[in-house]
Amino acid sequence: MELVLPKIPQLLTMALGFGIFVWVLSKYAWGPIIDMLDERRAKIDGDYKAAEKNLEEADALKGDFESKLADIKAIEREKVQEAVKKGEVLADGIVVKARTQADETKQKAEQDIELEAQKAQLQLRDSVVSMALGAAEKVIDERLDNDLHRKLIADYIDNLPDNNLPDNGGAPHA
Repeated sequence: MELVLPKIPQLLTMALGFGIFVWVLSKYAWGPIIDMLDERRAKIDGDYKAAEKNLEEADALKGDFESKLADIKAIEREKVQEAVKKGEVLADGIVVKARTQADETKQKAEQDIELEAQKAQLQLRDSVVSMALGAAEKVIDERLDNDLHRKLIADYIDNLPDNNLPDNGGAPHA
């Protein structure tokens, strides 16, 4: 086996080519590449600072929104409490109105009952007068003047004491 040794002219050509390549790169490419990397680094730093600034602003806005939300919730609680109070006042008004109407209805019913009782007493009186006239006709067996009889019996009934008539609200006994 044979050892492979580098050939000096090839090695020198490669070294000279590499040197020229490095010189061309340093003269024309390294400056723009370094400048481009510096610009990129500056842009990234600027973007990072802008992001930090935006984050701080967002935190400040978040704090403002949270305080405004707390204010809105407090206002909402106040509105709900006001609505509850208004509802209670309205309910109290409705209850008072209903009681007033019930009392009025009760008084009217009592007046109607009293009026009906008086009507029933008058009808009872007229019935008693008619029965008394009928009984008197049968007893006497002749008909006397109807108006005179009615007047006499009505006067007699009017002169009777109140405790002689049954008192059960104006209704006859069952």
